[in-house]
Amino acid sequence: MKTSKSMRFLFLVVPMILILLGLLFQGSWLLSKSVINEAAAASGKGQEIQIQNRYPLVGENYESPFVAVGERLKPAVVFINVEKEQMVSSYPFIRELEPFRDFFNLPRQESEPRRRTYPASGTGLIIDKTGLVLTNNHMVEDATVVTVKLEDGSECTAKIVGTDPETDLALLDIDDVDEKHVAILGDSDEIKIGDWAIAMGNPLGLDWTLTVGVISAKGRSNLNIAGRGPAFQDFIQTDASINFGNSGGPLANIRGEVIGINTAINTSGQNIGFAIPINMAKEVVHQLREKGSVSRGYLGLLPSELTPTLKEALKLDDKQKGVFVETVEPKTPAEEGGLEPGDVIVEVDNEPVSDVTDFRFRVAKHAPGSELELTVLREYKEKKLIFTLADRLDYVAAANQQKSEDSTWMGLTITSLQSPQARQMNLEVDEGVLVINVGKDSPAEGKISAGDVIVKIGSDKISSLSDWQKVTRDLKDYQKAVLVMFHPQGKEQSRFVALKE
Repeated sequence: MKTSKSMRFLFLVVPMILILLGLLFQGSWLLSKSVINEAAAASGKGQEIQIQNRYPLVGENYESPFVAVGERLKPAVVFINVEKEQMVSSYPFIRELEPFRDFFNLPRQESEPRRRTYPASGTGLIIDKTGLVLTNNHMVEDATVVTVKLEDGSECTAKIVGTDPETDLALLDIDDVDEKHVAILGDSDEIKIGDWAIAMGNPLGLDWTLTVGVISAKGRSNLNIAGRGPAFQDFIQTDASINFGNSGGPLANIRGEVIGINTAINTSGQNIGFAIPINMAKEVVHQLREKGSVSRGYLGLLPSELTPTLKEALKLDDKQKGVFVETVEPKTPAEEGGLEPGDVIVEVDNEPVSDVTDFRFRVAKHAPGSELELTVLREYKEKKLIFTLADRLDYVAAANQQKSEDSTWMGLTITSLQSPQARQMNLEVDEGVLVINVGKDSPAEGKISAGDVIVKIGSDKISSLSDWQKVTRDLKDYQKAVLVMFHPQGKEQSRFVALKE
């Protein structure tokens, strides 16, 4: 009975409490609204002030500001398909049956590999209504056919106007386009860490994908991209998602202006991408458009950073800036101008030098044949030296030729595992050098094939191209047999073969 009375009490009291709370809430609401209306009347507006949403609106149609950026970028972004050629062994399985070749009358392993065509894809950016398309050099490197797909779905074959491997930029040419397809190029010198960064491209073949992040760092250099990296690096770093296929696409600011060309990612991290500053690209485009290549001044030295330890050893002030001269190449402007190993370069044309990256860019901006003045510290004294710069293209070509000659031994022509040929193969090993050709009638014919990965010569481990060059140079006049360890077609299992000149 007591329980029944208490229940009736609750049923009567609780609704009354709720009603009172409701009246109090309504009164406070009406009071606050009347105060607002009084303020509006006092201001002379004669109408109620609208109460703002706690989440601010970002557009008239409740759109994010990135919608406008995407709409501005999309017509200028193109999808690039390329066909490339790769040298592969004609009969990679024949060597496995070598002991039975004569019995079954099998063909011999061909010493000359055949060419295999394979596809690749990426992104490009229309920068002129005449149909100039900016993209990465590694996108079109070794390409036999380049096809460009526009926003409306139309496709056309592109002509390669010029390439610059040292910045990883390339310029293509397609038919004239409407002005709306031309990207607005911004000023990459104005960007700040924390600014919005919007990337658009074709990641993993997914056309016209837009991702958003911020500028996470500036001036990144000394990056080992695909095992080599361009010689001139001043990358913008962003956490806007960039994946394979984004290469050559734009990185834009919140106004839809292109501030960079997406180029690389850090595969060991997450959302760490790199873009070439658009101001650097503008300088390259001008020369590519005029003559199809880029000429830069060349001195001929190996600079290194002036570290605190090095400053101490050289008895320099802790605040001293500059670069240390490691070596001076013979028969170069550096040697002819009197530069010596051990010098510290502190100024270029009477302007202070901060680091190696700064020094390289300052020299490269000079035209071949022009004069350059360096201020150096030598034996605690300051010296002024004048140099007449050579053309970097000539020296790079000569160096590549020498590397090519150094890469051939016992009839084997090899390349790095980070080369374009190696990147397109399904290799199971990550150290060694890739065989790309076996000379006819050479000691290696029928024993090693194109596609094999060499990891050891004699007792010397071969991890890189420089290891190969050093070891084979020492064996140039060696008359005895040498044991070579390799991975057939880059697979995990290893084999041995003895080679003798």
